[in-house]
Amino acid sequence: MKLGYDTFGDPADPALVLIMGLATQMIMWDEDFCRALAARGHYVVRFDNRDIGLSTRFAEARPPSRVDMLISSVMRSPERARYTLLDMAKDTVGLLDALDIAAADIVGISMGGMIAQELALNFPSRVRTLTSIMSSTGDPKLPPPKWAALRVLFGRPVTKRSAYLRQYVKIWRTLTGDVFPFDEAHTRAQGELAYERGPNPAGAARQMLAIIASGNRKEALRGLSVPTLVIHGTNDPLVRFPAGPDLANAIPGAKLLAIEGMGHTLPRAAWPRIVDAIAAHTR
Repeated sequence: MKLGYDTFGDPADPALVLIMGLATQMIMWDEDFCRALAARGHYVVRFDNRDIGLSTRFAEARPPSRVDMLISSVMRSPERARYTLLDMAKDTVGLLDALDIAAADIVGISMGGMIAQELALNFPSRVRTLTSIMSSTGDPKLPPPKWAALRVLFGRPVTKRSAYLRQYVKIWRTLTGDVFPFDEAHTRAQGELAYERGPNPAGAARQMLAIIASGNRKEALRGLSVPTLVIHGTNDPLVRFPAGPDLANAIPGAKLLAIEGMGHTLPRAAWPRIVDAIAAHTR
């Protein structure tokens, strides 16, 4: 397994590892955001999950079909999945080993928050603190995503650069919502870099199946003793806001930071609150 990664800050500082979400490359952890965390005394590591960006891709595995998704959803079984969220958590452990990091503050967003939960549940000695952003326990009783978010996120994949960039901007505009400003030029620039690094629609589908097949972590999380911060936007159209309190209530002693109006992105205007909260939690 090869993972593309980069770092910010002083390696002598406590490590903080950022885990990205579904179908999204590590570059969506904006460099300025990473530098802001590093300035608060962290050695920040961001990386591409398996099957995306510059990390190992599972080209030999066929993309999962809608039938695979449906059966895995109903049966809550990993049998049709090429890998699970636990496998992705083990990738993170491998990265920690490669960087000679005994334990780190772990911050995961969306699917990355789910991976971070698996990491804390199965490798608690490697996790100093857990911060889960716009993520969930996997409880199927939680409200489903809004149709507008699903429609743009799971639209037909495109390969031409111009069409890819239009789709990329549309996705993040929709997920940002109407409360915080949307920086189209910056988003397009990120999309250009993502296109150069190589999108992988088949890998995104395999990641989605990993989420479905990994099931509900709620009962397991009730026994988690890792200090946990949950951050969630009240206007999240994809992982709806009730998932935030649900996760915080499941983990003993977890704290919840609700950010009014935030969607399923990290808008620059919200960075000060988020960075402050992470810094205080990991201190």
